[in-house]
Amino acid sequence: MGERLNAPGRAVADSVQELASAVVLALDAEASLDVQAGADDPVVLAAARVLGADVLAPSTLTSRSATEAEVALLDGALRRFPPNPGSPVSRWSHWGALVALGRARPGVGEPETGWLADQSWPGLTHQLAGVAMLAALAPSSLTALAERRVEDLARGFVRAVRRSDWPQAAGAGRWLAAVNGVPESLGLDAGLDFVELMGAGDARVALHVRVARILRRSPVA
Repeated sequence: MGERLNAPGRAVADSVQELASAVVLALDAEASLDVQAGADDPVVLAAARVLGADVLAPSTLTSRSATEAEVALLDGALRRFPPNPGSPVSRWSHWGALVALGRARPGVGEPETGWLADQSWPGLTHQLAGVAMLAALAPSSLTALAERRVEDLARGFVRAVRRSDWPQAAGAGRWLAAVNGVPESLGLDAGLDFVELMGAGDARVALHVRVARILRRSPVA
């Protein structure tokens, strides 16, 4: 993601998977996130920083309020790992987490999107998949960009599936579920089912697919 996460890489990667699995379980049960570790564990905080706004997905995608433990986890992650000024992905994920926490308003103080202006469709798909946690959050200039280039994003989704890049396919599919104008010929719902099946074992793939399905049940206005 571009954040300077001062924790062992493998430990963080494992913790990301564990936290993403917990978010999936909470979404499936329509319950609060089961936060096992306190907000002072640097590895858990690093994992929460990677997931960003998705830490609060069990509340932002439902009508319930976030618990104190959920808020403390994401807040602690932002304090421990501030955004990397040189990484647009890091700055966007930080902004999205602030929106989820209610500390920033959608459309206000957004990072710029110039880094995506000249991206080819494969590059666009790759970059947007890296900030897929923003696809379900709130309308933003990234949402508008994804909608303007929805056909390119659809091409990128198909390419990722063909390349067996399940994390990228899941992230792209989540964006496609969040915008209007997706070609019916894409067969997004069946595509998401396939991505979930083939990407089984990767909790972040499961998380993106779960959120995409929630968005598909609630059509974009």
